Amino acid sequence: MSASFLITFREGLEAAVIIGILLSVLRALHEQKQNIFIWSGTVLGILMSFFFAWIFERFLGGFEGTFEQIYEGVLLLIAFGMITHMVLWMHRYGRNIRANLEKKVKSIFEHKVVWTIGILAFTAVVREGIEIVIFLKALSFQGGATISLMGGLLGLFAAVLCAVLLFVGTKNVSPKKFFQITGYFLLFIAAGLLSHSVSEFQEAGVLPTFLSPLYDLSGILSEEKGIGAFLKAIFGYNSAPSFLASASYVVYLTFLVLYLKGGRKERA
Repeated sequence: MSASFLITFREGLEAAVIIGILLSVLRALHEQKQNIFIWSGTVLGILMSFFFAWIFERFLGGFEGTFEQIYEGVLLLIAFGMITHMVLWMHRYGRNIRANLEKKVKSIFEHKVVWTIGILAFTAVVREGIEIVIFLKALSFQGGATISLMGGLLGLFAAVLCAVLLFVGTKNVSPKKFFQITGYFLLFIAAGLLSHSVSEFQEAGVLPTFLSPLYDLSGILSEEKGIGAFLKAIFGYNSAPSFLASASYVVYLTFLVLYLKGGRKERA
């Protein structure tokens, strides 16, 4: 499983689940004729995501030398922050997504502004679409654009298929477990992005490079080929990291995993 597959699967599934909930609420209210607003918002959200991808690729990039390293470091850091926020948000509010959406839809019908249900669909799709664009660009810096593109397309396909199975074939199955399990995988991806961002800033001279490398495993597990290259593309593996890059990886993972486990114990 590539990092790009997991990212697009997770993001695509979130958007698909929200669209599915909106459709199921309208079905429960016997207002299926209003589905046109949901599908219109969905299509517009997809088109806007492609437009953002074009803008992002066309105008953000082309730097060289130190500016390129700083640009890549900043983008990696942004992607790291967004993934972390996404995991923490789902950890805290994921259980109430359906209830919150049902409340919003009922309020829309009470105020007779049915067209705004399309805005809910549009917002859900375009938010996830923009995040996917940023994440895949950051992963391309880390592990290769070709791997990210192929894995990303497969992830979107799997997300749509999974959502259809959830809402059509097995209506009683909750996506909660999907988000919990993928959340932990995403933490490792985020840790790799953070560590790689630190390395970029060190190469640019923004951060100090003391104790670099902290160790060197290139003779045992090179990051240029085989398993090492695979681990680099997914988890940001570095065969010869600096102390600061290694420390950021370990400290972040330790803190977040303990936080998530502690939160689940409290709810139990």
